[in-house]
Amino acid sequence: MRILILLVAGLLVLTGSAQAMSGGRPAQPGEAPWVATLAIKGDEPLLRRAGCGGALITPTRVLTAAHCLDGADPSRFEVHVDARVLSGEPGVVRDIRGVAVLPGYEILPSPVDPANLNWASAKHDLAVVFLDRPVPVTPVRIAGSRPRPGTPVALYSHGTTGQPGEWRNDVLNRGDLAVLDDRTCHDTTPAVVDRSSVACARGGAVACYLDSGSPLVAAGRLVGVFSFAGETAGKECQPFPMYFADAPAFRHWALTAGVTR
Repeated sequence: MRILILLVAGLLVLTGSAQAMSGGRPAQPGEAPWVATLAIKGDEPLLRRAGCGGALITPTRVLTAAHCLDGADPSRFEVHVDARVLSGEPGVVRDIRGVAVLPGYEILPSPVDPANLNWASAKHDLAVVFLDRPVPVTPVRIAGSRPRPGTPVALYSHGTTGQPGEWRNDVLNRGDLAVLDDRTCHDTTPAVVDRSSVACARGGAVACYLDSGSPLVAAGRLVGVFSFAGETAGKECQPFPMYFADAPAFRHWALTAGVTR
């Protein structure tokens, strides 16, 4: 999770090893307009400034991964909703008026190598970003429960189908996955997996660092945001189960929490 944290410390423009990876397909026109992209404010092209993903869950709230804003000043960021092509369709842009981090959020050192932050995982890895004005886009609804193993799910991200060596993928993409059972999730990685707040899925798409916070949906409902993956087993950006913060488990909090910073 080392580079994930560096992203929000203002270094994402320089973190060249955080490339996008492979396995998805371009989202269809009008598909998932509620996808959000966090970006550092500045004059660089959005493709260079864009960082974590997220999902618009109310006209003024975006749900993302807590580690995307860990230690960062929210005022340095802006949010782009429905930015389908980062270089040409920046979407609806809003400033951030505050952030709420899910109570209990914590980076969990790996039992194998506690000092190696690349191998760390996270629990309660959710944050709500409060926008300064409503967005005229229909939000995605959060599912009422975690999907069962085998359920088809889709990951929406700008990092799902880029080629190795590229900074990230310009076009919003969809990666089709399937939910894995709890035991497989737990046993695949040496990292600590907090079963109460983490679910996982696997399929043809391979997520990487710039996918953090990207939304996972099942039957049109939000079921998670991307938290960590193969880097916790020394397999950065390689085929591996992808671990998601469980959005349904904290649905009430996500919809009612107030600004904390």
